[in-house]
Amino acid sequence: MPFSNQFALSVELTRLLPQIGWAADKASSRIISHARELRQSGSDIVVEEELANVFGRCKISDTLTSSFKTIVAKSNSNVPLLEAITLSGGPGPTVIRALQETPYFAMVVQISLLVWTFDNRYLATALTEALRKRSEGAPSSSGVPSSPDRQGILGVLRACESQTSAFNWNMMLNAVSTTLGYEADKAPIDIPHFVLQGLLDMFPMVQTLPSDRLIHIQVPLGEDKDSGTSTLVVWAHHVLGLTVLVRPRYYDGQSNRSFRFGTPGLEQVFIDGVAADNEAFITLLDAQREHLLTIRPEPDTEYGLIGSVRRIPARGWGNSLFVDHLANVTIFRAPSRAVIEDMQTVTTAFAFVVAKNLVKDDSHRNIADDKGEMRNAIIYDVDEQRLLQASRFLFDNPHISRGSIDSFVKQCSFKALDERLPRPLAMEAAARAPPLVKNHDFVVDDEWNLICGHARRLSILLIALAHVVNLEDFEDLMFVGFAFSDMSQHTLAIQLEEWNGNDFLRIPDEAWLQALAVPLLSHQQNIWNLPWDKVCLISDKGWSCWISTFGGSDPAYIRAGSVSIGRGSPCRNGVWKIGIWDSPLGGHSFAGDPERAESCGQAASLRCAENVTLDNPYCGEGDDVFLVCARLRIHRAIPGQNPVQRVGYKELQRHLWWAQLSKRCSHGSQTHKDTRLGVGCATIAGFGNYLHETEERVLVCLTAHSVGARWLAIATIPWLSIIGDDEIENVGERQILLRGNDCCFQCAIDQAAAQAGKWFIIL
Repeated sequence: MPFSNQFALSVELTRLLPQIGWAADKASSRIISHARELRQSGSDIVVEEELANVFGRCKISDTLTSSFKTIVAKSNSNVPLLEAITLSGGPGPTVIRALQETPYFAMVVQISLLVWTFDNRYLATALTEALRKRSEGAPSSSGVPSSPDRQGILGVLRACESQTSAFNWNMMLNAVSTTLGYEADKAPIDIPHFVLQGLLDMFPMVQTLPSDRLIHIQVPLGEDKDSGTSTLVVWAHHVLGLTVLVRPRYYDGQSNRSFRFGTPGLEQVFIDGVAADNEAFITLLDAQREHLLTIRPEPDTEYGLIGSVRRIPARGWGNSLFVDHLANVTIFRAPSRAVIEDMQTVTTAFAFVVAKNLVKDDSHRNIADDKGEMRNAIIYDVDEQRLLQASRFLFDNPHISRGSIDSFVKQCSFKALDERLPRPLAMEAAARAPPLVKNHDFVVDDEWNLICGHARRLSILLIALAHVVNLEDFEDLMFVGFAFSDMSQHTLAIQLEEWNGNDFLRIPDEAWLQALAVPLLSHQQNIWNLPWDKVCLISDKGWSCWISTFGGSDPAYIRAGSVSIGRGSPCRNGVWKIGIWDSPLGGHSFAGDPERAESCGQAASLRCAENVTLDNPYCGEGDDVFLVCARLRIHRAIPGQNPVQRVGYKELQRHLWWAQLSKRCSHGSQTHKDTRLGVGCATIAGFGNYLHETEERVLVCLTAHSVGARWLAIATIPWLSIIGDDEIENVGERQILLRGNDCCFQCAIDQAAAQAGKWFIIL
């Protein structure tokens, strides 16, 4: 198409609207200050200006203006994560300016809708291409600046997305979808690039000349060419206040009636869904229906779609997942509520069975002995009450009971969750009354196997949600779409493919953070390519999930597998990022080594031999993430040794994962009572790389009453080498017991001694 025609439209629009030059009368220092704030938030003042010159020509409806400002302005929150980093949600510099200046407000509102419904990567590409084509149509004498690059636009999209995430566009989108006859979560929401390109100029033109300009959009529907009708209606009618007439065509090709949004007789936007082989276009017309500008897909290329993201409330997300998957099978099409409840029971019961067979994966330090035998696995306990609560949350069903779960487990052996598992009642009834199909029994087994696969993957998410310490606080948490196939790459999913129902299932420390990343951000990137040995926090669409070792709590009070979820993105001194990773500056550098303190027959006290305190953490910056590590200060001066040891928070989580927490005893901590050491037991004091001349089976690290010393012991003991007369004990040969404050000195020794192998006790 001749893009010069679209530029001529922009020129005409400029004559009708006052020139936008909002920064012209600002003091340069204020501009520079605001530019710095935007850059720190990930946005850019120049790109925002250029986008505001496009989107800011539209007027937002008064009703939406009021509700949007009220909701977004009240969503401000700051949750401390580390000394210098907070989890910040709500208005940042982009939105704060928008709340004060009308053109920027129009930009932010429209982008907020677009990033809610479309993947920001695809949207950034589409906007970059649209603005490039507009600028190419401008004559060289026009003075129109070159279009912003994709990375700059992506930064603005992310800023708007994060800072306006409290505004739930689903209510409008679902209302429109229901009116048009689409299922609530199945309305087509992809739109072609060329439609977005045309609307950037056509919407403000129609708003400026409402009785003399009309828009006609015709997009063919097909399996991969959904028209995005619901999004277009919300944008045109709810956001801009235009009257829209929709003539939809459903997946079966039928179009029964028209739907009007707005004032009868004053239609300004016409949207037609047509057969897949019809011509696609977007046209601007005058009141006499004369064509002023038509944009079509370029003839030598297939028009691309702006990839969509379906946001579904996390509460009840499991039901939506099953409805989506069951609708695509032959036997269980249009599943009843009873069928969904059956799958709730199957999934939850399987999660309970899996949870009882989990062990910690410490293969990184699990060294075989001379006979090739590995030491005993560390049993991993899942809080069953929290698992039940997670099931009620994921399926939005408060009536799921432990009794019904136990009953189902007893009836089914759960040797595997596949077609061999007996079908529950409603599923069995559906299988007996299917549509006529060939090879009925084979089809039933095959489709039941597929459904069981979804249940297996969903059970992993269910266990992960049981580790969210504050799940009940987030009724407005949203998950994205149903791209749940990514969960098949989870280490637990891989093991469950061949699980016999009895063997241990080894899980690494990042298992639950990875599982939660799938519905939070799997649409955005391949999550399995992230450096999980360093990832402490992930963030997307205004929500974050992070590990539990942030802060200065005693390690005994932290459940190694727990994670937290919160609204907002990590922010430090006005700088916003999308993640937190361990810094490469971590590591240990010791000039001295630990020494034996007391041996068999001597009395040992519950004390700390080497005082260590937690300093303010180190915080640096990568391209999109903060880089952090804890700083532990050793107060005893050793010549040549740096008193500050740096340890990554992900490293602390990994080492805490390898430790076994002591069990509560009836004696309490007995702080002032000495313990006489028995045969095969000794205490050690200090930190370092090597311990000399000891063969005791149980070694006690004197770290009581010092949070910093206990953390430093957790970080360094797994790699401590013990030097004997003839050999060096293998790194990782000893298991670790972390004494809690509800266990006395002697009982901690007894608990370690009662188990096979060699042990370290962190006192």
